[in-house]
Amino acid sequence: MAAVACVLASCGHEAPPKPPVKPAVAKPAAPRQGRVTAIDLNTLLVLQQSNRALIYDARASVIHAYSHLPGSISWPRTSFNEQLVTREAEIRAAVAAGKNVVIYCTDTACPDARAVATQLAARGHTISVLEGGFHAWKDAGLPVE
Repeated sequence: MAAVACVLASCGHEAPPKPPVKPAVAKPAAPRQGRVTAIDLNTLLVLQQSNRALIYDARASVIHAYSHLPGSISWPRTSFNEQLVTREAEIRAAVAAGKNVVIYCTDTACPDARAVATQLAARGHTISVLEGGFHAWKDAGLPVE
């Protein structure tokens, strides 16, 4: 191309113009995807006793009022949307403080904890679901409130 430009220049002709370069268009970043993980009783107990866990109860609030894991916060699946703003602020603060976010339900068959965790993961949060739920905790003789 340089040789052609020299020949054309010597004849009084200008080199052909280069095609315009299109500026790169930045693609919008995809929303960060969180994860849903499982957590066993022993691991949660250690985190709970050392104040390194934010624990949510996905069961109905009336059931939570009757008995729940110590320090857990009632966030029923049916109230997910109406509590989301408040709970996301709690989650961000807990993660910034180095805490794990855990959610539980009644037992392994209960889909509510996993449903809430999946919705939170889609919003970029990493959430652990307690294996065996409340029944496993209580059956292990661990304290409840």
